[in-house]
Amino acid sequence: MEEVIDSGKEPDLKVVKFESITERERSLSRLSLGRSPTKMPTQLIHPADEDESDSDEPLLSGSGVVNQECPEDVLIAWSKILEEWKANPEGAIPEGLADLIRNGVPDVLRGEVWQYLAKVQIDPDLTQTYRLLLGKECPSEQVILRDIHRTFPAHEYFKESGGEGQESLYRISKAYSLYDEEMPEDQAFCTLVKIMFDYGLRDLFKLGLDVLHLRFYQLQRLTEDYVPDLFAHFYNLGVETHMYASQWFLTLFTAKFPLQMVYFIVDLFLSEGMNTIFHISLALLKASKKELLQLDFEGALKYFRVVLPRLYRTEANAKELIHKAVKLKISHKRLSKYEKEFYSLKERELESQDPLERMERENLHLKETVMRLERENDDLAHELVTSKIELRKNLDTAEDSVESLQGQLERCMRTIKDLEDENNGLRTEYEQVKEMCRREVQRLESEATRSQDIIKNYKSICSDLSYRLEKQQDNFKILRTRIAGVISQCEQCSTALAEFTEQKNGSLSKKVSPTEDGCGFKVIELMDKLEESEQRVRQLELSLAQTKLELVEAQCRNQDLNHQMNASVSGDTDSKHSAWLKKTISSIRDVGTSFKPTHERSSSSVSVDKY
Repeated sequence: MEEVIDSGKEPDLKVVKFESITERERSLSRLSLGRSPTKMPTQLIHPADEDESDSDEPLLSGSGVVNQECPEDVLIAWSKILEEWKANPEGAIPEGLADLIRNGVPDVLRGEVWQYLAKVQIDPDLTQTYRLLLGKECPSEQVILRDIHRTFPAHEYFKESGGEGQESLYRISKAYSLYDEEMPEDQAFCTLVKIMFDYGLRDLFKLGLDVLHLRFYQLQRLTEDYVPDLFAHFYNLGVETHMYASQWFLTLFTAKFPLQMVYFIVDLFLSEGMNTIFHISLALLKASKKELLQLDFEGALKYFRVVLPRLYRTEANAKELIHKAVKLKISHKRLSKYEKEFYSLKERELESQDPLERMERENLHLKETVMRLERENDDLAHELVTSKIELRKNLDTAEDSVESLQGQLERCMRTIKDLEDENNGLRTEYEQVKEMCRREVQRLESEATRSQDIIKNYKSICSDLSYRLEKQQDNFKILRTRIAGVISQCEQCSTALAEFTEQKNGSLSKKVSPTEDGCGFKVIELMDKLEESEQRVRQLELSLAQTKLELVEAQCRNQDLNHQMNASVSGDTDSKHSAWLKKTISSIRDVGTSFKPTHERSSSSVSVDKY
């Protein structure tokens, strides 16, 4: 029956189809109870190959682009919610959060919001548990490695084999398999644990899959209530709920739907819980009812696999679906009623079964289990033998490597010993050279001091000689003036002076005798004194010139000594150039020895000139 609402009138009931209670129980039994209670259906674990898609390939998991933009007012509203959330130590849901989540969590805040929704922050021990589990051996490692490359193959972060994304997935999966031993990056692991335990997803994977079949039954009954014509169409075609909804429950719609829509669904799931899957599933069925009613069995399955996910590649379509799903009213009372029906039908089926048939089925199942365990045992034995061979090979390789490394270590130790001896010798030589340079520098400093004293003496002598020369020149000028005055007053003296000058120049061969005339004698005597004074002045000028020349030479030698001293000091810091230092020091000594006789000679000449 279906309600038909006419405006202004009471709702009427319309007959959709007739179905006996026996047929209903048979169909429901065929849906969920007729399957093996201990083995997961193959299509639930690995979906069937999609070669029959007529070149229409389904979307790969992780495909699509996630919108990174978010209006400023939305970010402000989320910031207020997060501040209120962080202030509450118990992690209570803030008021107004549900309305914000229905429009999707901003991508920049999604990681933080998911952790708060899952209440990871109130269980800090999970992070430490994750780090401890990473260091343990994992019996399910091969299964994890086999499935890693099939997780989000279209997503840029996870598609590279051996990349950072796949390594993170491997660590999380490994840690969770060790944490939850019934099931064969740090914050993601904590959120996963919360989703599996607190949200009930773990129960879907338990042995026997009873909870998963219960969810299928509940979804089928909801389909019958909300879209009865589509339910009748599926019943006539033989399309059962598990054929299209298995991945919806087991993967939270991540297997085929675009990533943006998956994020919206997970936002809502973490906020509302398991019932979100029923809301989304019914919204999908209602939105696609018109197309599905026109398809046959193969077309309907292809539609669920290929066409339906492609309809929600845009953010607008995904949000529209979320809003429709939120508006659906699915009460817990209704779901509890369906759960009771499911377990009641299951008990009735068990009671109606022939004990012999049930025992045969259980026996067959036990045989299959034994065969599976035997195969696993054979595989483990083969793996053990292979591991032993590999370990033996690795051990031999390691022993060879140890021997080689020991030889290298011994050679390195000998080299180190030789280098230490060489270093000690160089250090001793360095100290010797340093001490020799220190003594040589002291000697050069004393030589430089003596040179400075000599230069000062030379300067003093030069100044004294200059003073004496000037004084002699002044006296000579005065004397010449006096002689000229005396001669000019005496006629005989003038005549005698003229004759003396001619005689001196060689124009006369006969000297005038000084006894011939007393006045002439005096003139000649004065002329001799004048000549002696001129000669003495010339000697003083020559002595002054020699002294200045020696002063310049002494200054040059002093500069050379300073340069050599600086070169020896700078060479003191480089012990490797010891031969060069020795050569330099010897040259400095040669210069010093050559400087001493020159200095003595200069001193003696100065003393002679002085006296």
